Amino acid sequence: MNRVACSRCRGATFIVAATVVAVLAGVVPTPLLASAGSPTEHVPAVAIPTGAVSSAGLDDAADVSQPAVRLRALSLVNFPMATSPRCQILDNFGEARGSGRIHEGSDMLATRGQEVYAMANGTLTLQVVAGSAQNGASLSGNLWKLTADLDGTYFVYAHLDAFAPGLARGSVVFQGQLLGWVGDTGNPGPGNYHLHFEIHPGGGAAVNPLPLLTIPDTCTVS
Repeated sequence: MNRVACSRCRGATFIVAATVVAVLAGVVPTPLLASAGSPTEHVPAVAIPTGAVSSAGLDDAADVSQPAVRLRALSLVNFPMATSPRCQILDNFGEARGSGRIHEGSDMLATRGQEVYAMANGTLTLQVVAGSAQNGASLSGNLWKLTADLDGTYFVYAHLDAFAPGLARGSVVFQGQLLGWVGDTGNPGPGNYHLHFEIHPGGGAAVNPLPLLTIPDTCTVS
């Protein structure tokens, strides 16, 4: 090997070594992290109190039935579920429900098995299991409550078909991580597959989630 070639080898070795050191030090440039598949953006924080999630607003969703399809993650950063084969969003936040309640989220019509993702780095602070004696289980079915690290903002995901393996109340998750799959558990009725999704900024009252999301072009809003 000639001197020029050796010089290039030394340069390449230095770059690799420097990159390893940078990774260990947590100062790798964003493009390198992005190329490795790690989330690099953060959703505005939404907080969650430690008490039970109110079941108000989880019922009376749209009546839609679709066949089951299980999908891979689409790496969506600011949207809570996979968008194929179906993504029809109902702008129904605040609609009246029985007993003086209001609908505290938005219903995202899908097929059974479409994947549901964490909206932020945070902790799963509540898990409600369909068919259990937990408060609100008959309405919500399988439910996660995810509290964001930044400011206590929390997100509610209801009517899940199943929870992702290995997760439980207290699990720490990262933005974009698989949390479970869209289903019809709780009160939607058989075949009414959809995700009931809520955002509670700073741990306070629910707000309309749609203006806070990046809605994919493949979804419709009605």
